[in-house]
Amino acid sequence: MRLKLAKKVGFCFGVRRAVEMAEEVLKKEGKAYSLGSIIHNKQVVEGLSERGLEVIKSIDEADSGVLVISSHGISPDVAGEISKRSLKLVDTTCPFVRNAQSSARSLGEEGYMVIIVGDVNHPEVKALYDFAGKKAHVVKDAKGLKALKLKPGERIGILSQTTQSMDNFLGVVRAIIDAKPEDLRVFNTICKDAQVRQAAARDISREVDLMLVVGGKNSANTKRLFEVCKKILRRSYLVETELDLRSQWFKDVSVVGITSGASTPETIVRRVARVIKNELKTKSIRLRR
Repeated sequence: MRLKLAKKVGFCFGVRRAVEMAEEVLKKEGKAYSLGSIIHNKQVVEGLSERGLEVIKSIDEADSGVLVISSHGISPDVAGEISKRSLKLVDTTCPFVRNAQSSARSLGEEGYMVIIVGDVNHPEVKALYDFAGKKAHVVKDAKGLKALKLKPGERIGILSQTTQSMDNFLGVVRAIIDAKPEDLRVFNTICKDAQVRQAAARDISREVDLMLVVGGKNSANTKRLFEVCKKILRRSYLVETELDLRSQWFKDVSVVGITSGASTPETIVRRVARVIKNELKTKSIRLRR
């Protein structure tokens, strides 16, 4: 059995930037608040919490001190509320997310119906919706357009949650074109890192017997990677750490592929690979059943 590790694993630029900014704040201040999880990785969030970064759900929980905004960004309304308080703001919003926010705002201000492709409950999408204004709609995929009952002659602008798959985004774009809008503006706001990882995951999934996607189960980009792999290879599994590995997965497997979400530390990915390698060397099955 061989391991095939994706060339691009570990943090993406935006996540690394957010974590480094939070670490710098804690080094200077000793304590800070995080409005929601700074990134969607349980192990990283717990590590930062132990060092003094307290996750809060509402700005009402922080009267003063330092408030760290997550890499997913916040809505204009929340930003306005924060500005009224005695809080020192550290904004770790990913530059790619900020670019999507700018596109959403400009489309809304120009009077377009704004369609956002993404998960309606994700903090990034919630903020994009608020940036886009009153004529905004969120759809998960092309099927979600049916509820909008699009009519010919509409002026439509479309953008995406930064971690969406290109196939899903293009599927929505094609469906909108079929509705014959008068004017259609398409903004590809999918992060380049997400595109590269998804393309690599597709390639590796076609070359292996078993595919492991390492990352947080609440991470949108990790779940998207898993979906990409699962469509190609049934024997694909999402694991947060090496503790999630199961021995029965590896039966009759010759080649194992490993990739990771953009919010997964490289140390965890390497740990997963090391555990599997050690199992191979000793020819023992100590993994959980």
